[in-house]
Amino acid sequence: MKLRSRVIRDVSVRPSQQSPSQQASTDNTDHGSQQEVGQSSIVNSSDAPNAVVPLVERVTRGPSKYSYIWNLPENQKIELPLTSNSQPVKKVGRHFTGWLGTIARKPQMCPIKYENWTRMPNEFKEEIWNLVQSKWCLPEEPARLEAMKLMTLSTVAACWRNYKSRLKKKYFLGSGNRAQVPPNVNPEDYEAIVQHWNLPKTKDLALKNKNIRSKQKNLHTGGSKNFASYSEEMVTTLGHPVERAELYLKLHLRKDGAPVNPEAESNIEKINELMSEPLNRLQSTDLTGSIAWAPDDIYSQVFGNERNGRVRGVGFGPTPSGRTVKNIAAIAQIRSQGRDAEVTKLKSQVALLTEKLTRYDNLEERMTQMASMMQLMQNHFSEVSRGGFALDQQSPTSRRSQASSHQETSFSRKLCEKEEFT
Repeated sequence: MKLRSRVIRDVSVRPSQQSPSQQASTDNTDHGSQQEVGQSSIVNSSDAPNAVVPLVERVTRGPSKYSYIWNLPENQKIELPLTSNSQPVKKVGRHFTGWLGTIARKPQMCPIKYENWTRMPNEFKEEIWNLVQSKWCLPEEPARLEAMKLMTLSTVAACWRNYKSRLKKKYFLGSGNRAQVPPNVNPEDYEAIVQHWNLPKTKDLALKNKNIRSKQKNLHTGGSKNFASYSEEMVTTLGHPVERAELYLKLHLRKDGAPVNPEAESNIEKINELMSEPLNRLQSTDLTGSIAWAPDDIYSQVFGNERNGRVRGVGFGPTPSGRTVKNIAAIAQIRSQGRDAEVTKLKSQVALLTEKLTRYDNLEERMTQMASMMQLMQNHFSEVSRGGFALDQQSPTSRRSQASSHQETSFSRKLCEKEEFT
């Protein structure tokens, strides 16, 4: 029986400025047991400046291949809609995330032999990023491009961990033969990771994580669609920005309005109570789909403060250290103003230090002059002292002759004055 595929949305494709540095092979694009039906049609960039590639929805079971992305010509790229936080949205964004999952399952690009993503060599990560840049239109701003790179590699890392978890559950912990290598897996990589799984410390850690997971009550209920896509749809429907407390209500209420579990019911009651107060609502003008949040918003009042690493309820991208204001639209301007103020402050401090150094130099010069004057005075006093001592050492005869001559001079002066008077 041959199943049909149907086009669900069009994707804008434009010619690529550069050819990709590395082209992955499409022979082992994915490792599912069943194949994706349908073929995507691609218009050559020479015929139209902006070609259109129809997205094909997979109707069969099994992992997606996204062959139309892997088979994309070198001179074409796919337009990727992003929020202000560089998060992919809409149907194209979901296909972008799904395509990253196929990269995580490629043994030549993401070997499973490494214990965790931090041990994955940087050469593999750079190869992944180069491949992404060769097939998708990404932001040109350096800051946004760097944020997009971090988000992309984080998504690949999550898909890679999930893939290893499925392999472990099906082939290592299952009832089958553990020595059997899964399909489309490098035997050497599988042997290395099995040795790691057999370590006592690894088993203890797995058991500990399993117990912690069993106690988790706030479960993910959004499916494969990311939070930014939900937020973008809500912005389109409601006409105003969405904060993460509103998104929590959207994802933890069933179609009939009932909470998904008792824990969610308790949280929803607290959120509704806080949202009834207008002062608790965030003031934002961002309509791109980015989820508004703040350290003291309603969500944090219900679930507690954020921890290091990421922000809950907003998906991949934002971090606690990167966002600390309520008005999302003014973040870039506020950061720029903050940097300008800091630069001005630093300049003032430099000018003050320069002035102090100048004063210090003048003071040092004056001190040098004073020291020279003191030295001169000291030399002068020394000479005077030596001269007085020499007079004191004169002979008595010379002293008497000087005294007699002085008396004679005084007597002569008095005699002359007397004669003038008479």
